[in-house]
Amino acid sequence: MKTRLVRELGEAGALAAYRELGTLVIGAVTGLSECETVIAFTPPDREDLVRAWLGAGRQYEPQSEGDLGARMLGAIAARFAAGAAKVLLIGTDCPGLGSALLETAFVRLDRADAVLGPAADGGYYLVGMTRPIPELFRGIPWSTDATLAVTLERAATAGVAVAMLEEQGDVDTADDWRAWQASRRAAGASG
Repeated sequence: MKTRLVRELGEAGALAAYRELGTLVIGAVTGLSECETVIAFTPPDREDLVRAWLGAGRQYEPQSEGDLGARMLGAIAARFAAGAAKVLLIGTDCPGLGSALLETAFVRLDRADAVLGPAADGGYYLVGMTRPIPELFRGIPWSTDATLAVTLERAATAGVAVAMLEEQGDVDTADDWRAWQASRRAAGASG
């Protein structure tokens, strides 16, 4: 669970927000055709809880050890080792994510080695690849406003062609959560 949300919303409020965000992301993935969904979770002893929340019909794998970069690289490498031709790794904190955006990410991988979905806070909400690219996950300042910029610098240095998606807002703080909830209520009232 996101530590800033816990600090600002309390454990129960952060859990409710995180559950809603995760459910939205799974809904976007479920709309994809011919896509295997694998949920990488942590801590490793919580599979039953995660499965009860997100449901059957998906594959569940505990995340590997290490920092965020090591865990993301481990999840991506595992999918390629299982025979995937393209892999998208998606965070569960981007409520604006939809199936069409994910389809676009897959299409962009036809012409690039990697695809990134920039988040408004300087990070990214999605990374996709046609092969594991360790350079994009090592020595990155995670959870900072420099995450995306440093990742792009590493890609350029390594000669990795990167395609970009549209910027999206993500939910890292209570203010982000409240703003998204308000925009959702406003969209519902106008629709």
